[in-house]
Amino acid sequence: MSRGAPIRPIVLLWMAALAEAALPGASDPPVFPVPRQIEVRAEGLKLEESIPILLPQQPSAGDLFLARFLTAELSDRYGLALHTQNVAKLPESGRYVLIGSMANPLVEQYSHRHGVPPAEKEGYALKVGGGIAVVAGRDEAGAFYGLQSLRQLMKRDDGGVRLPGVRIRDWPFLPFRGIKMYLPGRENIGYFKRFVRDVMALYKYNQLILEVNAAMRLDRHPELNTGWIELAKDLAYTRRERAWGPGRQFQDSANADTADGGVLDKEEVAELVRYARENHIEVIPEIPSLTHSYYLLTRHRELAEVQDAEWPDTYCPSEPKVYGLLFDVMDEYIDVMRPSMVHVGHDEWRMPLGVCRRCRGKDPTELFAADLNRIYGHLRAKGIGTAMWGDHLIAPLRGEKTRHVANPQGTPYDMPGALSPDQVRRLIPKDILIFNWFWDNAKGEGLEHGLGEPNEVALSEWGFRQVFGNFQPHIANFGRRAARPGILGGAPSSWAATNEGNFGKDLMFDFLGCANLLWSVERPDMRRLAVIVQERLPEIRASLSAQPLPSLDGPAAPLPVDARAGKPIPVGEDVSSLIFVHACRTRGRNAPAYRATWNYADTAELLGWYEVVYQDGLIETIPIRYGVNILEESWPESPGSGNLAYEAQIVRRSGGKSDFAFEWRNPRFGKAIREIHLKSESEANPVSLRELRIVRPRIAPAPKGLRAF
Repeated sequence: MSRGAPIRPIVLLWMAALAEAALPGASDPPVFPVPRQIEVRAEGLKLEESIPILLPQQPSAGDLFLARFLTAELSDRYGLALHTQNVAKLPESGRYVLIGSMANPLVEQYSHRHGVPPAEKEGYALKVGGGIAVVAGRDEAGAFYGLQSLRQLMKRDDGGVRLPGVRIRDWPFLPFRGIKMYLPGRENIGYFKRFVRDVMALYKYNQLILEVNAAMRLDRHPELNTGWIELAKDLAYTRRERAWGPGRQFQDSANADTADGGVLDKEEVAELVRYARENHIEVIPEIPSLTHSYYLLTRHRELAEVQDAEWPDTYCPSEPKVYGLLFDVMDEYIDVMRPSMVHVGHDEWRMPLGVCRRCRGKDPTELFAADLNRIYGHLRAKGIGTAMWGDHLIAPLRGEKTRHVANPQGTPYDMPGALSPDQVRRLIPKDILIFNWFWDNAKGEGLEHGLGEPNEVALSEWGFRQVFGNFQPHIANFGRRAARPGILGGAPSSWAATNEGNFGKDLMFDFLGCANLLWSVERPDMRRLAVIVQERLPEIRASLSAQPLPSLDGPAAPLPVDARAGKPIPVGEDVSSLIFVHACRTRGRNAPAYRATWNYADTAELLGWYEVVYQDGLIETIPIRYGVNILEESWPESPGSGNLAYEAQIVRRSGGKSDFAFEWRNPRFGKAIREIHLKSESEANPVSLRELRIVRPRIAPAPKGLRAF
């Protein structure tokens, strides 16, 4: 891990009154992903408004962007207003902040004067000490990532905002560091931008695979937007995440919560892409083709393989009219998003063979290859690369040519399998980027189910470039496997709507853990990683939430708590927030949000709730959900996705136990709370409330210099 004395983790103000936040021996690394070289020194820098951010006399657009980024960060988060200052050369003495690439003449002067060794591509050198803070990037991306490390080093204390003394030299382990998610709905555009800036950029991701379906206004085919909305409503109201085929044949997932089941205007989509690129993140639209194509077929079932399906999921590759529709949709997205690559899907082909009269008697593997090549040719003619899911290139996973399955009634039928190795060599262009989601053999499924390392070996030997898709931090032997020719990186995936609840509940362990795998060469074990991520979650939530927590701006005071069941806790005053310090007895259930796209919240087990009773009799109910705002007191015995508490801060207790402090913002400022009741839902896994704290409203100062009248 980091060299030298550890830096105390950043914590919320109220945590100072709640004892130490870290587990024994678990200090949060000062920068995450963990840098290649880091030396922590005694002398730091207190940031004050008299310290300038230096710019050259003729700053580039990149120089201005970095300075404005830092100015906004200090102003919005820390209440500090640092100003920029244009200079021809660096001062010989005095305090300043300097951020830029080697193309910045001031950075070049500093590097020449101090002998700063250049980092690798996307790398940077960072120094804090002697009254200055300097980020010297190898290139513009490196300067940006150095700024992200500087952001993480900032910590607020009683004396203001400080940067610890540190020297860092850092660059990424792999070039492709992505996250796959759905296009956000209109109400979640703000969250999407905060996530891009305060998670993806902060932890040094550079690729965003954005599944779009028919969730953008399509001028050439408005009927697809209409059908998309109808599909999303139908699945929500019937409590399904996918439709069944005839005879209850298993169909693809619909991913109908893309854009929350709605439609964004083109200007909104273009702005999301622009914002991501501004943060050094390239957007790869995922436009599903062949499979998961509900969005194309809601009003065009004549193009479907199974035309009498309630909602067809795959189109017919033998029908020429398919490509006029598909390419119209692709071209509209390309015009708006201007991508260098498009992800075309092509996973999980579940067509029952022999049903489609146009495809009957044809080799499904030849149909698959012809369909893929037609799309590939369309994109290549526009100078755009192709990416795809690679499962139908792997015979051990999908079966060679066909797979024999049965519907729930036991009626057998065949589905398409995988191409043979010879077909892959002959028929599939090798410049297609393969998303390998079949890398994992650590879950008891192993090689007998066609999963694991042999698949990436085969893809590499065939000459493909690949990334690990549906990536998770527990991958075995990652350092060795990532060194194989053609492996560029990885991308964890979200398979539910893009919103704070889903990402916080299910995915922060994957997002931060994979960020470290893809950038750093230091790799903590899963238990240690869970502690690192959980310790960072309060700061992440403070950045991502649309409403700030009152404890960030004022102290908390304890209230007496009677631990006896059913005993009300008197409050008797107006409060800005309540902080519950609690834990449950054992691990609870937290299923992925995509298991119930019509009700994400209840995929996390309800262990109980708090009833907040106001003086006027109104009752507000606060759910206590495992993996959201509470964990077990013995945490983390078996860490992983779904086993963090996004809305809570870990609090150490004696005997190796932990509690979790969850802050609830009062929605009725100015209304006094009479009392609070704890209702425990689970007798097998009861909630223990250890402590309750309140954040009181400030007392307004008396007006001065005003005459009474």
